Order: sequence, then C-alpha cells, then structure tokens
Amino acid sequence: MSDFNHFFEAVQQSLLNNEFVKLTLSKPVRKGEGLINNVYLRLFEIEGKPIFEFKYRYATEEKYKQFSLHEAISEVEKLLTESFRLGTLFTLSQDLLVLISKKKLVSYRENAPSFKNKLPEIPLKS
Repeated sequence: MSDFNHFFEAVQQSLLNNEFVKLTLSKPVRKGEGLINNVYLRLFEIEGKPIFEFKYRYATEEKYKQFSLHEAISEVEKLLTESFRLGTLFTLSQDLLVLISKKKLVSYRENAPSFKNKLPEIPLKS
C-alpha cells in the first residue's frame, strides 16, 4: 500500500466515523474499446457485514462485483496502480483526491465535501 497509505487510512477512518459516501476511480491510463472508463464503489451492509459493490463502467456495458473491505482495498490499489490516474473518496466531512502522474508520482488534494447526506441504499445487482 506504500504510496496510497494516506488514501486508505482516510477510507477506513470514514468508515469508522460513518461518513463514507462513495469512492470513484476515473481518468483511465489508456482509453479504448473494451477498457474500463470508470469504477464506482458503494458500501452496503449484508447480514451485518460491510460489502463494497464495485460498478465497472465500460463504453457499452456495466459489470458489478462485491468485495469485503480487505479485498476492496487490494482491488482499488491494483486499479490505481495499473488503470487509473485519479481516485476520489467522497465523505460527509471532505473529498480526498489521490492523483497519479504519468511518472507514477502520487499526490493528494482535499476539497470541501460534495455530499451532505449519504446516498440511499439500493438493492445490490448480481
């Protein structure tokens, strides 16, 4: 998790404080047919356990996968390392952006929160 420690600590803190809204990965490294355009993460509770639903947005379709917190962190790190240049954590107290340059340098920017309320829960896609 080296360069992304601050980002993942903020994710975990937002979960502990019940402020997590969503997480978005954007600005793909490569654009093209069949490649992922964006990834959206939402948090759901199933049988008392937190589950992250990933929505992978392609040019012509959307795919959904569900992960535990540990699996979600691994998947986000992999996607940020290989596929995307921008990750945005939306919380009720702030938005945290992690930016990855073409030279793989990681930087952060904090913005005012985009959301005042959590997103409504919707049924999970299978």
